[in-house]
Amino acid sequence: MPQNRPGRTSPFMRAARKIAVSGFVVCTFVAYALHERTSNPDNVAPALGAIAPTLADPTIRRSSSAPAATAPVFPTLPPPIPSPNPAPAATPLPASPTPAAPPASPTPAASAGAQFKDGQYTGTVADALYGTVQVKATIQQGKLADVQFLDYPHDRRTSVRINSVAVPDLTSEALQAQSASVDIISGATLTSQAFIESLQSALIQAKP
Repeated sequence: MPQNRPGRTSPFMRAARKIAVSGFVVCTFVAYALHERTSNPDNVAPALGAIAPTLADPTIRRSSSAPAATAPVFPTLPPPIPSPNPAPAATPLPASPTPAAPPASPTPAASAGAQFKDGQYTGTVADALYGTVQVKATIQQGKLADVQFLDYPHDRRTSVRINSVAVPDLTSEALQAQSASVDIISGATLTSQAFIESLQSALIQAKP
């Protein structure tokens, strides 16, 4: 069997030496890169990028005398081409109109040639001996439109019977006369006089 000559190394030993040398170079470079990162972090990325092809391809021969890797040069991108149809500028919306304040309600006033001012007027309380009489006059379009009895004698049966006839008659006469000038109703003299007094005071308030 042939034996290895003492002056020559086996292929296994040569391969082991190459691996040891390559590992030493890699460890040295990594240590150098870590040192550079501590002093200047901006130079680490180019240095690691330079050794990436060497570590990825085992067929490349590694040597401690390999030239230092240079930083990769990135191509400059051309400026963006403006669009031929630029988007139109947004048109501002018109401001919402401020709603106008509603007109103030006119105060009741007598129209031209009217006898009274529109509204409701309460007369004074007038004494009718067996009770009191008080009326409220309603004026519409300058005329006496309604007369309401707020109170009249109704405590006695006789007063109720008399005034059940006198109240509608007095109201009808006042509306027809457009004033407190009404006739005294027979049998209801006190109620008639008190009615005239209360309605007269209400119409005085309605004078324009």
